[in-house]
Amino acid sequence: MLPKNISLRLQFSFKRKGRLFMAMHYSRNKVNRVLTLYKLAKLTEQEAWEIFRQGRFGDKEKFACPECGAIEKHWYINTRKQWHCKHCNHRFSVTSGTAFHNRKLSFSKLLWILFAFNTGLQGANANELPSDLGVTYKTAYLNFAKIREVIFETMDMTPLSGIVHIDCMHICGKPRRSNNRKSSDSFLVNNKLRARKDSIVPDKKTHPEPSNLKKLKNRRIILALSQLALNDDGSYGSNRTITYVLKKETAEIILPLIKKSVAKGSIIMTDFGGAFNKIEPMLGITHFSVNHSVQYQNELGVNNNQAESFFSRVRRGEFGTYNGILKTYLAYYAAEFAYRNDCKEIGISQRFYSLLTKVLNREPSKAFCGYNQGKRLGFEYCYS
Repeated sequence: MLPKNISLRLQFSFKRKGRLFMAMHYSRNKVNRVLTLYKLAKLTEQEAWEIFRQGRFGDKEKFACPECGAIEKHWYINTRKQWHCKHCNHRFSVTSGTAFHNRKLSFSKLLWILFAFNTGLQGANANELPSDLGVTYKTAYLNFAKIREVIFETMDMTPLSGIVHIDCMHICGKPRRSNNRKSSDSFLVNNKLRARKDSIVPDKKTHPEPSNLKKLKNRRIILALSQLALNDDGSYGSNRTITYVLKKETAEIILPLIKKSVAKGSIIMTDFGGAFNKIEPMLGITHFSVNHSVQYQNELGVNNNQAESFFSRVRRGEFGTYNGILKTYLAYYAAEFAYRNDCKEIGISQRFYSLLTKVLNREPSKAFCGYNQGKRLGFEYCYS
């Protein structure tokens, strides 16, 4: 049971102007009702194309050719909705050379996909789009994956400052229950197979199957660094998150990443993990830690709850939305949840158009162009 003072804090209530207000989930805020799926569904194909044109080139008549870079008022071919470059004679559209390069879907459906990605609270569920848009699951998955890759490539990696919560999460390589019923009592089911480190490291006595030991090779660790900020209502929360995928939770891997991602003069809060013990003597950054085997927050208020809450969202997305994540694309999923965590206080309209601009200003996907034809990324973004 949590200490009384922490239990009171977890009620998420605060006083403002003499009245008592209860915290509201960010998705219920009125700023998330400015842009709706109902409004997008009423757009014509021409109106949807105009949104893409403005997101790609802006309102300027002169813009750069994606092939040669020449800034001109290029010849416009109205029947094909394409431009003809005056310098290199290259023809291009609003999606040429972007993450939606060689797209087959209409612009209206692409806007729907972008909106669905933004409004997924625990991840973007590609299983919902076939019945909504009449596309195949494969099409829905690939378009979501391309957006996820853009988010990973555009993650803000400038050093965090102020108070930073850091923690590690073990993911992938989860063992199955033993075939031997005597080795799988209720304690093991409720503890060994849950979202803890023990569930990732199979015990040879209780999980002797070779398949479980083989799964251990797929284990990965997500390192999350969450920067604290003061919200408008006087409460604290995370406003920026940086994630890394690791093969091992060791100080040799983690400390250089912390040094790169946390500015001097900051305060770091972690648990008692062995990889964090040398943060202050080696990096010169003030470090406080809390012993999670005893308490969630100590008497001085030291905790790493923002990193823990981030991991809870990742775990719910892993089990409830994606039903598992491949290690090859784990860095993309970690970046996606960091994006959702960082944008939760931003209105849906701003999130939507900001993400559209990012998608239209990135090169074609490295991991998912030609995916249906058997092309794969061939490597993973992982520190070892």
